This record gives sequence, structure tokens and C-alpha cells, in this order.
Amino acid sequence: MSIPSQLVDALLQPVFGLVLATWAGASLFLLLNGLRNGRRALALERGRRALARIDVPETDEEGLRTAVISVFAALTRDVVLPLSIRGTGRPVLDRVIADAAIARIGRDTLEMLATTTAAPKHNWRRIAAMKLLAAGEHPDLVALLRKTLDDHDTEIIGASLSLLGRVPDQAAAVALVEALKDSKYAPSRVATYLDQFPLEIPDLFVPLLHHSDPNVRYWGATLLSRDGGKQIAPSLLALADDPSALVRKAAVAALSRIDKVAALPAARSLLSDDVWYVRAHAARALGDAGGPDVAEEIAPLLADREWWVRLAAKESLQAMGEEVWAVLVPFLDHGDPFARNGAAEVLQNIGILDSLIVLEAATARPSATKIEMLRKIASAGGTRMTEALLERVDATTRPRVLTLLQTLGLAPSEAGV
Repeated sequence: MSIPSQLVDALLQPVFGLVLATWAGASLFLLLNGLRNGRRALALERGRRALARIDVPETDEEGLRTAVISVFAALTRDVVLPLSIRGTGRPVLDRVIADAAIARIGRDTLEMLATTTAAPKHNWRRIAAMKLLAAGEHPDLVALLRKTLDDHDTEIIGASLSLLGRVPDQAAAVALVEALKDSKYAPSRVATYLDQFPLEIPDLFVPLLHHSDPNVRYWGATLLSRDGGKQIAPSLLALADDPSALVRKAAVAALSRIDKVAALPAARSLLSDDVWYVRAHAARALGDAGGPDVAEEIAPLLADREWWVRLAAKESLQAMGEEVWAVLVPFLDHGDPFARNGAAEVLQNIGILDSLIVLEAATARPSATKIEMLRKIASAGGTRMTEALLERVDATTRPRVLTLLQTLGLAPSEAGV
């Protein structure tokens, strides 16, 4: 049975009317919102230009204050708030702007904006209020920012931590340490704020070494590697046996900077660690703390299965200079090709290869022992090493060096006569 057309018309008319009304309402809302945002953007630009035109000398604070107040008087508080935190590049003027903006908006209003949870789209107001209160040296700024650390929005927490990191107050540092311990935000970011804190605060980092969370222990050791003293060496030494590989790595790295004597046993114990990056840091720490005296302990890592460990060993040995050459020569006969190549590379980089081959090339009767050593170094280093060698020697010496390499069967195939 077909539905009469009159009934269809009767059903569709109200639906069409509803759709039309909804479309008209949405269009009107978007139009009004666009006009409002446009007016606000124009007001912001006019305010920015007006502040930029202020040419009162920095020494005349009263004149600056009068000029800023006259600009703000013509603007709404919703425009004054973002305008006041843009910065002008003039420190005195920026401080006057902050004071004038706080007076124009109201300290109580700013505190309410900063601490009241709102939709994410209004975060800019909360963050701007916090920044303005910080610029105006709010007397209870740390307490206010600590409240915002309990917010559920990570953007708000991040802004609070950033501001706390610039407040030269021990209480602000304590708040940052607590945020690190409680995992309020990305630990690396919180640690950065602590590392760059405007006051000396190493005492606050020591308890972190004993925290139950390995991530906290890791950041405690890392932070202390820059600011700690020898008195914390025993605590760091204990962390060389920590269950967490990250903590062991951080502990041995910190010890090498704080107390080289204490670093030696820790680094030695970690050269054979199961985790490659611990071995790598142990090699660097041991080389830094012990110098050429520990070359024999580091050299075996030239045969490590991990590239990063071999690199750490090579760089540590290179830093010791020419004194390590005798330790490296036996590794030219090592069964591992990485060890042979690594030893040759270090001998080249510390200048032994160059001085040896130039000396022997200039000698009428080269030493058989030295010639054999040259052959092993060049052979272990490969063609690129001999090519680089020929490029480094001066033009007058190059023919003799090339002749010697040809005698050893190690001259580059493309080398000229």
C-alpha cells in the first residue's frame, strides 16, 4: 500500500524546517564567533604596536608606567592578558607591563584563572595568568604553582614546572624534586629544569639515590654528576651494583666526574657488565679516571660484540696518547678482526703510524721489526688507512712512503707511480 503524497509532505516539512533552523543557528554562531575573534586579533595588534611605540627611557619608570596604563585603559582584560606576556625586549618595560596588567585584570582574578580547571581550549588563559603572576613576582607564586601541579592536564603541569624552574627559591626546587619523584611529568624535562635551576641545590638530589623507583635513582645520579661533591661518592659507588642497568650507567659516569679514585673500582667491575651501554660508560669512566695506567684493562673491549662499546674503548685509548702503543701492538694479531682494526685505528689516530712509516721510509736500512709492525697496522686498518696516510704526508715524503708501502704489498691500487 503506497503512502499518500500529502502524508510525506506533512512529515518532511518539520524535518526540513529543523535542518534549516540548525544550519542558520550554526552559521550565525560561526559568524559572530569569527567577528569576535577578528576584533580581538585587531585589538591585540593595536596594543602590540602601541607598546612598541613607547619611547620613554628605561630610567623613567614612572613615565613608562603612565604610558602603559594609557594603552591598557583602552583594551579589554581578555586582550591585556595575552598582550602582557609577549615581551618587548626591554626588561624594565616588561616589568612595568606586568605590574600594570596585574592591576588592570586584578590579582584575585588571575589567581582564579590560574588555579581553576577549565576545558583544554582555555588553557592559554590559565598559562598566561601563571606567566603574568610569575613576571609580577607574586608573593605566593610557588604555592600557587604547586596547586596547578595536581591538575589532570599535562599542558598545565608542564607550564607550571617550567615556571618553577625559573624561580630562585628553594621551595620551587623542592616542588620540582617532588614532581620528579611522583612522576608528574616527563622525568627528562623535570630533570632539565633542576639541572638549570638558578640556585645550587645538590643536597636535594642526594635522597633521590635511595628512591624505590629506578628512574628516580637514575636522574638523581645524573643530576649529581654535575653538581655533587666527593662526599656523595659512597652512595654512588653503592649504585654500581644497582639492579637497573640505567642506574649503573649513571652511577659510574657520575663517579668519573666527582671522584676519580672512587670511580676506578666501580668502572672495573662494570667492564664485564651484561648490558652493552653500561660497559661503554665503564670504559669511558675508567679511561678518564685511570689514564694510560688502565689501558691494558680497556683494550680487550676492542673485541666487544657491540659497536658502541668498541667505540668507547677506542676513544678512551686515543685520549691516553702515545703511551698506549705498546699495549695495542699485540692486538694487531688478535683473532677478532674488529680488535685488529680498532688497534690499528688507535695507533693511527695517536700518530704512531705516521711517525713510524715516515721514519722508516727515510731510512736506508729499515728495521725488520718496525717494518713488520707497519705491515700489521696497515693490513689491519685496510686500504682506506693507507690512502689516508698518503694524503697526510707532505709531497716530498710521499714517494718514499709509497715505495715502502709497495714493498710491503700495501699500496693503494689506484696510487700513482
